[in-house]
Amino acid sequence: MFITLDKFRNAFKEITRKLVDGTRYYVLEEEEVAYPSITSVISFVNRKKWADWQQKVGLEEANRVRRHSTGRGTKFHKLAEVYLQNGDFKTLNEYSDPLVQLMFSAAKSHMDDRLSNIVFQEKYMYSHKFGVAGACDLICDVDGELSIVDFKTAKAEKPEEWLEDYFVQLSAYWAMFSESTGVAPKKLVVFLVGENGDVQIVERRNIMNYLKTLKDYVNQFVQHRDANTKRN
Repeated sequence: MFITLDKFRNAFKEITRKLVDGTRYYVLEEEEVAYPSITSVISFVNRKKWADWQQKVGLEEANRVRRHSTGRGTKFHKLAEVYLQNGDFKTLNEYSDPLVQLMFSAAKSHMDDRLSNIVFQEKYMYSHKFGVAGACDLICDVDGELSIVDFKTAKAEKPEEWLEDYFVQLSAYWAMFSESTGVAPKKLVVFLVGENGDVQIVERRNIMNYLKTLKDYVNQFVQHRDANTKRN
């Protein structure tokens, strides 16, 4: 049985999402401000890497891999969200997918053992300081310490150096949460679940280092966007 806390319920102002030229933005209506999503920012920074990969494997294969990974991830996230709300996840359509069922069953015991005191799930947040926003998977205690948590799915376990952009993403959520609540989580945690059932849990505490990278990423995105706006 997971316990959900509500002491930060009113920490954030109302925020909505919209697409602008294919980029996701989060809009604070009362302040008339819109910030790009952290996932859009990171995708922009990595655009050449993904273009090179697509050229290598071919457009058809790249689209197949994207559809598979997106569907797998969406289904897993839904199961995790309902389970952490103490809901009946086994009745969900997502649970009927044998691959996702295997992956979720493998991750479930780690959730039971290590997660507690849920603060937010799938929470829209924003940072005025960094000019970025996003939807955080989970903020809760991990092994008794307040943490920013993200669930990722993959074909197999990854070398830890390949996870660095995940922690840049998590540092953005850390900034959003701490800026609005005045409470600084202790660590960033990635739960990476492979198709073979392996669960890779990686933690980072050097959050300030990732915030420096975050600032650079956002600056790259904004400079490119503003240059395009001037040209148009």
